[in-house]
Parts: sequence; C-alpha cells; structure tokens
Amino acid sequence: MNDRFFIHKITVYHTEDDEIFTRIHFDKVYFRHNKKTNLVDKGLEKGSTGSITIPATEKIDISTNDYVVEGIVEDKFDLSTLQEKYQVFKVVSVDDNRKGNLKHYKIGVSE
Repeated sequence: MNDRFFIHKITVYHTEDDEIFTRIHFDKVYFRHNKKTNLVDKGLEKGSTGSITIPATEKIDISTNDYVVEGIVEDKFDLSTLQEKYQVFKVVSVDDNRKGNLKHYKIGVSE
C-alpha cells in the first residue's frame, strides 16, 4: 500500500462488555468521511458516514460496539462528553482483509 495516503490518525474506543472502554491509537490510517445533512419532518438530521483503512498484518480488536474519533485523543470514554468536543463515529462494519498482497482492515463508521 502506498504510504502517502495513510496520513490520518484515529483513536478507537474498544469495549468487550459495554462498560469498560480501552483506547487504541492508530497513526497511519486512511480515513475518508462524508458530512451529510438530511431534511426530515423534525428538522435537520446529521448522517455522516465514512470508511477507515488500517494497514495491518496482525489481528486488531475492533467490533461494532466501538467508537472512533479522528486524531489521537487521551480523554476517557464518556460518549456525551466526547460528542461535545469531537465528531464521534460508531463502528458499523469491520472487514478483515489480511489475505493477499494488500493486508488491511476496512472499518465502516457512521455518526
């Protein structure tokens, strides 16, 4: 994979039991996200989505119970506090693509 595209940094808040979150930092990922706003009968609704590509040969513990913040963040996990300070994404899909020449994980996220 071409390193010039992997310039983003993310923090993943990973949980095994929905109570205790651990921070995992990744400093060479490709993070593409689209900010969208939808007009609904109750007003405007955010609907941002994105995809993250993490080059990896080893297993990474990321699941659909996890949250992602762009950048390296040292804050403890408190969803409402994080949402006040950062754009927080929920992991909606995890694809393990470590077979073949381009070993990576592809993570789908939604706001």
